[in-house]
Amino acid sequence: MAPRCREDGLSQPISRNVVRTVYQHPRGSGVTDTVRLGGDSLVNVINCVVPRAAQWTYAAQEALITLRASLACDVEFRYGSAAPLVVNRPELTLTCIPPNLPMSANITAGARQQGIVAVFRARSFAQRFGLLPEDLPPELLAATEGRANMGRIASFPIDHRVAALVADTLDSRLHGELRTVQLAGRLAELVAYALEAMLHQHGARTATLPRRRDLDLARAAQARLDSDYRRPPNFADLAREIGTSQNKLKAVFKQAYGLTMADYCLERRVREAQQLLMEATLT
Repeated sequence: MAPRCREDGLSQPISRNVVRTVYQHPRGSGVTDTVRLGGDSLVNVINCVVPRAAQWTYAAQEALITLRASLACDVEFRYGSAAPLVVNRPELTLTCIPPNLPMSANITAGARQQGIVAVFRARSFAQRFGLLPEDLPPELLAATEGRANMGRIASFPIDHRVAALVADTLDSRLHGELRTVQLAGRLAELVAYALEAMLHQHGARTATLPRRRDLDLARAAQARLDSDYRRPPNFADLAREIGTSQNKLKAVFKQAYGLTMADYCLERRVREAQQLLMEATLT
């Protein structure tokens, strides 16, 4: 079958259950594999840089559970009318999504995306992994019973086990359906780690979406830093400029983006360097 365009890459089936999208200069670099595991789950194995911003908008007719294990990412998710959720740091997340909820994902231009993202039908999630109702935390149990809600999103820092598993999956030497078999096993292990964190680590961080006013402050600071990241403004002056205190601004910025403002400027400079390397013949 001839390759077909998908955003800035070319997609082509490479086995019965795997479609590979390849990004090449000047349209980015790297590869994304989309893998169908039976009729109840879809997995993306992502290791690429896309030079232009991209957006996907969709809505499912049934409740879903999503698993994300990211080593590097810069994505903003929107679920219905809720405040957007920014994912830009290594973490393991489980999200319950009700049916018929409009969703969108906005991918930042020039940022490296590395990780595994899986989407499951909520009603068959427990059966797929051989789990009983008592094995599931309340949020997932509600989703499997058709009572999903978007109140909270379970999110945990990636430890060495998960980081090694994801990195080895990205670099796998297996091809065709052998890669599909491997991915099914890796996915089960990621689900086990996520459930372990939800069930047994009571003090684990659970991300709550920021308030609209706080998000507006964080976005105003982000816009200013994006324009002046080479020579960032004094943060106290920036806080006065957008009408808040320095401590408040630091807190809401880190809540919204998972980084301090200083670290954000540094990562922004790194993304600019990546972009220049893709678009020019620089060392």
